[in-house]
Amino acid sequence: MKLFNKKNIYVSCAILTLLTITLIVIPYPPRKPSNIILDDFTYAIEYTQYELNKLEKKHNLPSIAVSLLSGEEVIYQQTTGLSNIEENIPADFETVYKAGSISKLFTAIEIMRLYEESLIDLDEPITTYLPEFSIKSRFNETGVITIRNILAHRSGLPRNGNIAVWAWDNQTYILRDLVASLEESYVAYPADYRYKYTNIGPNILGRIIELKRGQWFATHMRDSLLLPIGMNSSGFLAQDIVDSEKIAIGYYKEKKSNVPYNQHDLIYLASGNLYTTLEDLNEFAKFIFNKGNVKGLQVLNESTLSMMFQPQFSKPTDPQQVGLGFFLDRTILANNELMVFHEGINQGTASIVALIPEKQLGVVMFSNSDEFESISKSLALEILELMYETKTGLNKETTKVELAEIHPSILKNYVGKYAVEGDISEVMLISNKFLIMQYQGFSFNLLPINESTFIAKHWLVNVGDIKVRFFEDFMIVSFENVYHSICPLYNQSNDLISFWSSFLGNYDVWLRHFSIYTGVEIPGSIEFQIVDDILRFSWNNFIVTPISQSELIILSGPFDGETMYRSSESGYIYWQNRVFKPAENYPS
Repeated sequence: MKLFNKKNIYVSCAILTLLTITLIVIPYPPRKPSNIILDDFTYAIEYTQYELNKLEKKHNLPSIAVSLLSGEEVIYQQTTGLSNIEENIPADFETVYKAGSISKLFTAIEIMRLYEESLIDLDEPITTYLPEFSIKSRFNETGVITIRNILAHRSGLPRNGNIAVWAWDNQTYILRDLVASLEESYVAYPADYRYKYTNIGPNILGRIIELKRGQWFATHMRDSLLLPIGMNSSGFLAQDIVDSEKIAIGYYKEKKSNVPYNQHDLIYLASGNLYTTLEDLNEFAKFIFNKGNVKGLQVLNESTLSMMFQPQFSKPTDPQQVGLGFFLDRTILANNELMVFHEGINQGTASIVALIPEKQLGVVMFSNSDEFESISKSLALEILELMYETKTGLNKETTKVELAEIHPSILKNYVGKYAVEGDISEVMLISNKFLIMQYQGFSFNLLPINESTFIAKHWLVNVGDIKVRFFEDFMIVSFENVYHSICPLYNQSNDLISFWSSFLGNYDVWLRHFSIYTGVEIPGSIEFQIVDDILRFSWNNFIVTPISQSELIILSGPFDGETMYRSSESGYIYWQNRVFKPAENYPS
């Protein structure tokens, strides 16, 4: 059972979706053989077809495209549905999908090619290559931002830059402008401190690629990387796609109907604007399986590719292992076999590529519905696990979990309120014996495995494998070891809350920088409010905590750790590419 739904365009914490579970039963799932014949992928294919059919019906997905690979062979490939509902265009193997953050893999590979040529050092400060780079910090020790910690999402950079994603005003200079815009931003965390997913980081690397290669990022990447790999129908701009009608339209749900997003190129070229096809990503998978070699051409050295699969800055406090660009996992498969993967979403199109490099097994999936993002990862890894069993005969054994007895003096350390993806969860000690976690009106028993790790159980609903790990000032909630949410303690100064209470009310949301491509002068509005003693913004359900009379910090979710700054002169609140202006002074 999958418990994740979309919240805006991001994956919410698993326990939130207990409120919205819908069970749809499709009869006659394929029966798993008692003994799977090695290299006979029949059951894996039947299971894939069944699961995708179930998802298509349950979520009314416009289209799905999927490939299963074993070495050079595509053992299963299928597309269903419509790439464009309004024009009634069927999806097929030539349909071009927006790959979203899978773009980051190609930026990482090109960076590693520069490394092979001794044109960059992964551990030099990025100011070595971008002397003009500047960003603010609220920390005494910020650490050093390097190419390595950007690739591993340990740079501490905020998620995005300060220019709207559609603002193409300066065209080919856009990556230069994105980097420059960070002088108005704050780092979210000190470099190397903890995992913090970033989109702006790969675009910084994209700018370094431009300077080292002497060519615009999109042009260089198409001609010097995509084409040599064999991705002949791919590009980092819509104009690079020969037949624009083959580009799938992305959709979101509105009252169960599929509604098209406004489609455009993102200025975040290096982190999210790759256009590609199912068959082209098959070629990418084969490039990985062949250790960087394509038909005799060594596009990337085998040793360099192996480096990209090594965990970086790995700490117990991190929820996800990351290599140099690739997400990594050694917990799902038997024998701790390495699995590498990356997901993506862009304007209603969700995608994933998941690979087992040593066994040359892979899964590629697309759907032009943003609902697919919350379910694609679990399904892709599940299918890949089944393919691994078919290839090797090995299946990860389920071990019985033994519960531990934890002294109340330790349990007391975990009591408190935690920010969880735009809401508050309270952990309480009951009868001085055991912990419960209250969230969205539900109570979960926290059963201890050891002194810091607990299994969340509900007395009525089977919530799957949800683990809660406690650290000094935050907890990590993990579902099926696939989705993770870092949830900081909500501590606040009453004096500062009292100070900020003076500024509660309605605000208009303006763009920080003018763009000729913006359709409306005021994009939206928000309310700055206190709800149940929690300081928050209604827009994106931000929970914030003040750290001074001018700075607010966003807690939890994709923008965790980021700073909002209030100008005492204007009363404006600045956050990344947005400015919140008091509505009473700026009637809309």
